Amino acid sequence: MSTTPRSVQSRAEVDTRVTRIVDRWCETDRTHAFLRSDSDVVETTRPLRALVVEELLRAPDSRDLLNAFAALGRLTAERGGSPTLAAMLVDGLAREVDRAPADGWIGARGAVVESFVRATTDASREGDAERWEYPACAVPLHDGIVAIAAGYRDDDEDALAGWASRVAHAASLTGVRRVVLSGSPMAVAALEDALGIAGIERLASYAVGNTRPKKG
Repeated sequence: MSTTPRSVQSRAEVDTRVTRIVDRWCETDRTHAFLRSDSDVVETTRPLRALVVEELLRAPDSRDLLNAFAALGRLTAERGGSPTLAAMLVDGLAREVDRAPADGWIGARGAVVESFVRATTDASREGDAERWEYPACAVPLHDGIVAIAAGYRDDDEDALAGWASRVAHAASLTGVRRVVLSGSPMAVAALEDALGIAGIERLASYAVGNTRPKKG
């Protein structure tokens, strides 16, 4: 007769079942891999998948389960998973378990897809924003003059002001004292104000070979 406490036996049984489900779930998702990176994403999300399975077995209708699915969708996006992989995540698990949330997996699918799309969108916006940071947004011209493209999004005044301040500060640290600006009116205005505080002069125009640019 086993002397192992029942609680320990139960926990070991749960761990074994979770591991088996996660193994089969990962194997199923590898068959849905669309990008070369998808197989790596499947493996790196294994610990979170185990958390999802544990929560599913414990309380299939809990809010924590939806949060776990949302975290899995977000991590899949952050690790470079494809939309195809994200769309099939819940189906892969559903085939491996004998229970489901009361909504029949609708909430789980929604949590995964919404968090995947949100994470992908946020990453895209961050990548776009980086293009407008200094010195990526600047081109040296002549006689110490720099042209700056003010293409940062102008739908958030606070973010726009923060960007302008960063660009002006970075430009001043590199010794820039005169600039030519182009871009959206709001971004140009915000940057011109920040450059003025930094002691950098805006030129109204610049022509190659002209050593006396017109001042703004």
